[in-house]
Amino acid sequence: MKKTLTFILAAALAVLLLAACGGQAAEPDLDELAFKLKDSTAFGEELYLLDEGIARELYGLNEETKCAAWAGTGATAEELAVFETGSEEDARTLLERLQERNSARIADYGSYLPDEVPKLENSLILAEGRFVLLCTAQDSSGARQLWNATFGG
Repeated sequence: MKKTLTFILAAALAVLLLAACGGQAAEPDLDELAFKLKDSTAFGEELYLLDEGIARELYGLNEETKCAAWAGTGATAEELAVFETGSEEDARTLLERLQERNSARIADYGSYLPDEVPKLENSLILAEGRFVLLCTAQDSSGARQLWNATFGG
């Protein structure tokens, strides 16, 4: 009887531990995810890592939002930015702001670099939980695959 009770308690504890571990997946490390996304994406020019202060100003970020961002020379519309916000609500707000920014960039580039407009029209602007992605590239399919694999999409 004592062995059976010990076995049942051990099994119950194992089930509880598995349930606790499976409840919520760990969030990715922002920098690690950002560099993997950059490496998985085909850009038409070399992108340069932006200083976080410059990125904060460029994207209008609040103090809680972390960012890793790259941009080119301006000869193309290509850029990559990955954000970790303070909350899911902040992520949705940032997503909307990035979509509006992208629409404005389409209008701007249409007047002086129209060949860049298709890249902007195909920009990845995605949010998952507290994370947001902005990717404007020659081919962003690798970034989309990695994003989906990371977040189970």
